[in-house]
Order: sequence, then C-alpha cells, then structure tokens
Amino acid sequence: MKNKLFYLILSITIFSNVNAQIKKADLLGSWIQTKTGMKDSSELIPVYKDYIKHFDITFEKKKYHINYYPAQKFQNATNSYRFKKNKIVVSKHYALEIEKLTKDSLVIVEQMKGLDDDKLKRHYLIKKEKIVNKQKIIHQGLNKITANPYYTPLFTDNIKLYLNRGLNRNHTNLDLKGIIKIYPQKNDIKTIITFRDKTGLYQENMIVELLNNSCHLWDLKYFENYEEVDIEFVIIMTRKGKNSYGLKIGLLTNSFNQLRGLYGLTYTQITDGNKYLKTGIKYYINKDYKNAIKNFTKSFESNHTLVDALYNRALCYYDTKQYLNACLDWKILSDLGQKRAEKLFNENCELKR
Repeated sequence: MKNKLFYLILSITIFSNVNAQIKKADLLGSWIQTKTGMKDSSELIPVYKDYIKHFDITFEKKKYHINYYPAQKFQNATNSYRFKKNKIVVSKHYALEIEKLTKDSLVIVEQMKGLDDDKLKRHYLIKKEKIVNKQKIIHQGLNKITANPYYTPLFTDNIKLYLNRGLNRNHTNLDLKGIIKIYPQKNDIKTIITFRDKTGLYQENMIVELLNNSCHLWDLKYFENYEEVDIEFVIIMTRKGKNSYGLKIGLLTNSFNQLRGLYGLTYTQITDGNKYLKTGIKYYINKDYKNAIKNFTKSFESNHTLVDALYNRALCYYDTKQYLNACLDWKILSDLGQKRAEKLFNENCELKR
C-alpha cells in the first residue's frame, strides 16, 4: 500500500474544465439543491443520523446568496464572485466549477488548491421555478397541504431570533415538537404541540403565543388559495447558567436529529476532533504508533465526520502489520460511502481477511 498520511500530506487536485462554454446569463436566478456528494463520488457523511441537508442558492450578476434554512427568507450567506469561463471564482483559493448547466439543472463542484477530490463537494441543483411549478401541480385541487423543503411559505425574519427575543431570557431545558397551522384565507395561525419532554411550563405557552401572533411575518406567495398549510417544527431550548441560554428551531421536520444537523456539530466536537487528529499525526511522525492509534480513535469518537482519523488509524495498523484491523477500518469507511477506502480495501484486504 502506498503510504499516505491524510491531512498531513496533501496533493494538488487537477481540475478539468467543461468543454462547452457557459453563458453567465444562464446561471442567474434561484436554484434548489437536490443532492450533494463528494467529487470522487463518495457519499457526504451526515453530521447526525438521517440528517438531510437542504439549501437554495441565488446568483446575481456579481454576488450569490445561500440560504441553509428552509422556510426562512433571510439570506444566510452572501459572497461576491467573478465569472471566468466555466468557473464561479470566489477568491484566489476557492471557486465553483460548473460541470453542467441547462435551462433547469445545474451541477457545480468545489475547487480549492491542496484538497483531494474526497474533500470537495459536488452539488446537484434544480431551477427553483421548475420545482415550485411541479409542486403546484402535485398539490392542485387540495384545500389542506403539509409544506416541504421544496414548497413552503417563508418566514421573512429569523425565526430563531424572533422566538428568543420574545422569551426575553426566560429559557429552560425543554424539547418540543409541533405543527404551525397557517390559514391564509383567514390571515390566522394556530400552533399545536404534539410532543413535550416536560409539562406545565409557561415557556411552552409563550412559544405558542409568539408563533400564533406571527402571521404578518409569513410570505404566503403561492399559498393564498389553500385553506390550511401545515408546517412541522421541532424546538430544543436550553438554560445552562445565568448567561447561557438559547432556543433552536427546525422547520419542516419532526426530527430532533434534523434540527441538530441543521446547526451542525458542537464547538467541543469540532475542536476535540481536530486536536486529537493533530496529536495523532505528531505521534505517527515519531513512529509512536500506539499513541497515534489512541488519538486517531479519540478524534473519530469526538467527530464522526472526520474520516481522516480512521484513514490514519488504518495506516498505523497497516504499518505495524495489523492487517486485519486496517481492513476493518477500511471496511467501516467503505460502508460510509468512501470510494478511496473501498479502493484500499479491494487492493489490500483480499488475502488478509
């Protein structure tokens, strides 16, 4: 096996351009992500089990906006760019290469010098107008519908901040699930709580009242003719100390893992994962494989998306002739959809299983 320490020895990825010249005018407009993978065709590892990432991206002439929060109108991130051949150049080191662009579909791939293909994302997107029109046909003739990430009213403010401001620091530890029932023709909202992990808390009543009074903050374009539009939601509220409080809300879902995935890994998970990974690399360089393996194990346990920790642990096992353990790690990575691990397993483990 060719020795390679992941995240330490980096190769420059060579990118190929799309053959056909793309016009910038064809890129402009709003697009909705339908799938994301890695450039080497590996699967994207979710931050939490069953988490599905949704976002839409709007290209203007010199800027593009990305919104990662379905059912909210506020723009989460804005970047300036310049269009060069078939590339959306964001900075000296980062760009998006357009692999495919038609009237209704777009495929873009990240470019960043120094990163291999299994670290670069490939996004598949559909023109927002097409998806909305398709959803209109699907829901045609219905009086009541349940909104989904591709067809939903939009909250025109930041709903998390709206609820946190309304609670005025009167937070507690509470998990809720519910449904926001919007009645467009009556200009009214009724909020139903379907799950609570604690009962009798006035914070729940405050949240319900705030949501019930938020009708003026919803953009109901495309939904005026429905009698009822239901939006599922989950809430995790915390109160850890005098100055530590907050509420997180996920719309269009009844899954707490979807909410956790929306806000990403915790600061501790990320920092611990990186810390143990760097320490493991130092031990590996000094050929202290035992401690390297311990730290790579802690790294992956801290942050299960940090697959480089498992790649490096497998390398330690292979270098110390623990072939079975190396193959087990490559098999775990293969099951996670990692193409590089699948190749390593097939090349090295046929006679060592």
